[in-house]
Amino acid sequence: MGGFGVINFKVLNQTKGDFYYLSHLLDYPQDELQSPEFLTNFQKEYSASAAKAEVQSIIQQFQQQSLEDLRLTYSDFFEMNKRFTLYMTFYRFEDSRQRGQVLAKLKMLYEMFGVSAAEQELTDYLPLMLEFLSYGDWANEPAVRTQDMQLLFSVLEDGTYRLLENGAIYQDEPYFRLIKIIRQELAKCVTDRTIITKTEV
Repeated sequence: MGGFGVINFKVLNQTKGDFYYLSHLLDYPQDELQSPEFLTNFQKEYSASAAKAEVQSIIQQFQQQSLEDLRLTYSDFFEMNKRFTLYMTFYRFEDSRQRGQVLAKLKMLYEMFGVSAAEQELTDYLPLMLEFLSYGDWANEPAVRTQDMQLLFSVLEDGTYRLLENGAIYQDEPYFRLIKIIRQELAKCVTDRTIITKTEV
């Protein structure tokens, strides 16, 4: 997968906590999403970005539904329909050998930063990739290590673009609004902000 711009690790480090919440909102719904503490902590910890109000609105929408209904909606979108998979490299490579190579490179990247992905999850699972971004100390990493982050950003950019493209008719649904927000937040961490609209991967 090709490059697309220069990652601004200072900005990434300042906003990394935002990716924690975006990760949990896009993962299979758990009890925590329905707790008052989740919303309270979000309000305290999410950076004052243009997207914060919309993310809060989505959390409130999720909390107005039962956990069972939320899980049903999630499954209908992301588990029962390959057009909307959250496995980011599937859109480009499906189950080819090339995909396996990218998954292996992502695994090595996580391990290089001391993170071990759960055995049951592939390394291109969107919530996993976002949570990885939320845990790094990106301000103090040497350039030789952060160069490998280009691959992760490239996978995220391409996969989320294709996911939105496939789900264009659902653009007003909360989960697809979250995908748009993720792209906006990733774009803030790239020096050339125009790249997030491109698909050259």
